[in-house]
Amino acid sequence: MGLFSGKRIAGTGVLAAVLLWISLVPAAQAADAEDVRVHGHPIVGAELSVDGAQEYFANCGGFGDPGYTIQWLRDGEPVESNPKYSPSLYVLEANDEGGRISAIVTGSPSKCADQKVVTGESAEIRKEPMRAEGFTGRGVFELLGRTHDGSLMLYLGKDASKGWKDIRRVGPGWGGFTKIIAGGDLTHDGVADLMVEDSPDTLYRFPGTGDGGFHTLYPNATWEWSAMDKAVGPGDFDGDGLNDLLGSEANGSLYVFPSQPFGGWSPRIKVGQGWDVMDLLIGPGDWDGDGNVDLLAKDKVGRLYFYGGDGHGGWTTVRQIGQGWNVLTMIGSAGDFDRDGFNDVHGVNAAGDLVMYYGDGRGGWKGAETVGWGWNIFNGLY
Repeated sequence: MGLFSGKRIAGTGVLAAVLLWISLVPAAQAADAEDVRVHGHPIVGAELSVDGAQEYFANCGGFGDPGYTIQWLRDGEPVESNPKYSPSLYVLEANDEGGRISAIVTGSPSKCADQKVVTGESAEIRKEPMRAEGFTGRGVFELLGRTHDGSLMLYLGKDASKGWKDIRRVGPGWGGFTKIIAGGDLTHDGVADLMVEDSPDTLYRFPGTGDGGFHTLYPNATWEWSAMDKAVGPGDFDGDGLNDLLGSEANGSLYVFPSQPFGGWSPRIKVGQGWDVMDLLIGPGDWDGDGNVDLLAKDKVGRLYFYGGDGHGGWTTVRQIGQGWNVLTMIGSAGDFDRDGFNDVHGVNAAGDLVMYYGDGRGGWKGAETVGWGWNIFNGLY
C-alpha cells in the first residue's frame, strides 16, 4: 500500500511539473485570416508564396504538417493545377503580366475540417525593369560612368525634364573588369543589376540594391560565357517576360542568352551571323514604337544600323540610320534623357563632350544636343 502510494505521489509530481512547464512556455499564436496573404515581387520571373498560412493552420496541421493546399488565381480565375516548380510557390510568367495574383488556401480535410482562406490580390504584375528604368527605382534616365582609376559614378537625370539631378560615387575597384553590361533587372526583384566580365569565359552578376548601389561581396557566377567580343542587355528579346543578353563571338555569330526564374540561364540560341563587321552593340529598348525591344549596331566604318526585334527572338527589318559615328566613343543608350517618352542615344566626342541624340519613337531622330563636358575622364559608360 505504501509502495502504491509512493508511485501515485511520484506520478502526480511529474504531472504537476509538466503542467507548470507548459504554463511557462508561451503558446503559439494562430494567425488571423487577414494575416494570410500573397508575398513576393510582382515582377515576371519572381516567385510568389503565401505568408501566414502555416500559422493560420497551425492548430490543425499536426507536427510539421502544414495541413493546407494552395490554389493560385489570376484575376480571380484558377491559373494552374500543377505549378511548375512547387505547389507552395507560383513563378510569374509573361502571361501573368497585367494581372493580379491571389490564392485560395484550403485546410486538410482530415485535420482542418476544410477551413479555407481567400487572400487579397497582389499588385499588378509587370515586366522586369529594363536598363532604361535606371538603378534607383525612379524610372528615369541614369547613367553610370567608370573613371580611369576604376571608380564608378552615377549620374541621375531629372524627374520631369532633361538635365542632371545629382551625381553619386558608387565605389572604387571596377577597373579590372573587361566588360560591364547594364542589362536591367536580371534577378527578378524589380531592381536593375550589372553583369561584369573579368575573364573571357566567366560573367558575374552584381545585384542592384535599389538605391543606385550594387551587392558586390558575393557576386554570382553565371554559365560559360564563351568569350563574347561584344555584348549588350536588350531587355526581353525572346518574349518570355524575362530580360535577356545578346552577345557576338569574334567569328560573327550572334547569340541570345535567355534568362530563367531563380537566376538561371537557358542554353544560348544563335540569332544571327556576319556580325564581325560590327564593333558595337547598343540596346535602346523599343526604338520604333512597335512594343518590341530592338538593337542598334555600329559597323567598323562608322555606319549605324537599326535591327527591329519581332518580340519572339528574331528580327523584322534592318536599315541604316546614321553614318560618321566613329567620331564618337562610349556610345550607348540609357533611357529617355529629355523626358519626351522616347529613348535616346548618347556618345562622347574627342573633346570630351557628352552628346545626346534624341529618338523620335518611330525608329529615327529628332535632333542632337551637347549635355555635358569633361566626360573624357571616363573609359566606359553603362
